[in-house]
Amino acid sequence: MKTIRKFTVIVLAGGLAFSSTTLFAQQRKPAAPVPFQDNSPSTQRRLAAPVNGALSPGAVQIGQSYDGIDFLGASCGLLPPDTNAAVGNNFVVETVNCQLRIFDKTTGGMLLDEPLATFFGESSGGDPYVVYDDTADRWYVSAFDSSASGLFLVVSVDGNPLHGFLPTYHLTDVGGSPDYQKLGFNKNAIFISYNDYGGDAAAAIASIDKAAAFSGTLTYFVSHPAFQFRAMPPAQMHGDKKGGVEWFVSTDGTDAGGSTIRVTKLTNYLSGSPIFTYTSLAVTQYQSAFQADQPGGDVTVFPNTTTTQVQYHRGHLVTAMASSTASDGFVYPKGLYYQVDVSSGTPTLLKQGVVDPGAGVAVQMPSVDEDSQGTLGLTWMESSSSEYVSMWVGTVDNADNLGSSVAALGGGFFPFSSRIGDYSTTVLDPADGRIFWSANEYIGDDGDSDIWRTHITSFTSEATATCNPNVCKEEIAAACPGLKAAAFNACRKELIANCRSGVCSCTGLPACGPTTTTTTSTTTTTTVYGSPSRAFLALPADLLD
Repeated sequence: MKTIRKFTVIVLAGGLAFSSTTLFAQQRKPAAPVPFQDNSPSTQRRLAAPVNGALSPGAVQIGQSYDGIDFLGASCGLLPPDTNAAVGNNFVVETVNCQLRIFDKTTGGMLLDEPLATFFGESSGGDPYVVYDDTADRWYVSAFDSSASGLFLVVSVDGNPLHGFLPTYHLTDVGGSPDYQKLGFNKNAIFISYNDYGGDAAAAIASIDKAAAFSGTLTYFVSHPAFQFRAMPPAQMHGDKKGGVEWFVSTDGTDAGGSTIRVTKLTNYLSGSPIFTYTSLAVTQYQSAFQADQPGGDVTVFPNTTTTQVQYHRGHLVTAMASSTASDGFVYPKGLYYQVDVSSGTPTLLKQGVVDPGAGVAVQMPSVDEDSQGTLGLTWMESSSSEYVSMWVGTVDNADNLGSSVAALGGGFFPFSSRIGDYSTTVLDPADGRIFWSANEYIGDDGDSDIWRTHITSFTSEATATCNPNVCKEEIAAACPGLKAAAFNACRKELIANCRSGVCSCTGLPACGPTTTTTTSTTTTTTVYGSPSRAFLALPADLLD
């Protein structure tokens, strides 16, 4: 499909060198995903479909929902899938170990299904990652190279992934074994962070010149921040118009646990003299989890206590990780999520929360994004002694109310459980700023053969779903002819505050619109927009931050 060219423009940056005596909580060298081998104990039994005792479905409205790539549909038979997806224009692109698939966003129809070996032009060791860069209208896909000692990176020619990608770039001087790699971007660079198993397994960062990559030239710089194990994901900086700064959110150096998270600011990244600035933010204590159940057995919790994705919108960073909390004595993993304000250049913690469906329920591989109204959208894998491994989605509103819905209910036993995966995905659809898309893993009713399945779901909060801001704007304009923007601006703060309480109103707006009329058979009420009792669930888009 592509002509492959090898590039030799390699620029190394020493960056900052650190040593550490930090102990790994999960001391295992993650390498490329392993081929499937059937070694399940014959004594494990299958139970009936579980009675699901997780969070009650609340303020979540499911849109598109369909299966992605499964074990039998992948081309290489590797475990786990390392589920990942991205959304842009009218496409959903999913990657798992050794396979890439492109879907029509509107219909869910499959448009392309291709092994990574075909896509890159050479075999890949796996760990693929895909993002859509809305600042440039381009797609990026990265993965291990053929020897798992370097990285492949491809860049689309435009915003339509079916139009093809530039020749595969090969990053060879990245340390030796760049595991757990994650993609991010800002206005002028593409970032790949990874754990360098060619050294001490600490996080390292490859900063790739975006303009050069678009023109067919690979120019990148490798830097080494303060010691971090496991992941240190770069932010996907949606809407970034300035460049010059890249953000990362991680644990504070270790996957053992802690009571702080680390926010890292990277500048001067396209040079041999990168500048790192670290901020440790106090959070509720978390620890590496060690137990997860399924009907008839247990499920691996490896790896956990590591962030896997960071999203940036309008000065906010959001991220999530699975880790245990004091609520059950630090046993089962729960879904921890964080919202950080970096608009001033100094990180401050805005929100932290926990997805905790209840005692004995494990939450794994969470990811999170934020919509245009500040609502958080999440996905996670969930299991317990009465629930097979399932995919869930949820939303957290501005009042910290969590609603959830099952996206793909687990149907059977997961017998080949040694590693839960490397990541999941939650992304905001850039087309409207309110629809979330998530991709995650679940287990079907034939886990003995089709060992893992993936699922892709779009969803919104019910509050968002029941109101179209454009309709609201048109409705007000029709009812209040001649109303000027200044009338809204005069009470902007009140409008936003009322909206967050589910009411679109402002006492400063003029009373306008037809009044209530009653006939013998019907009663018709048309709202007066100046009334504080105006019950509506969103503001016009131009009234929002």
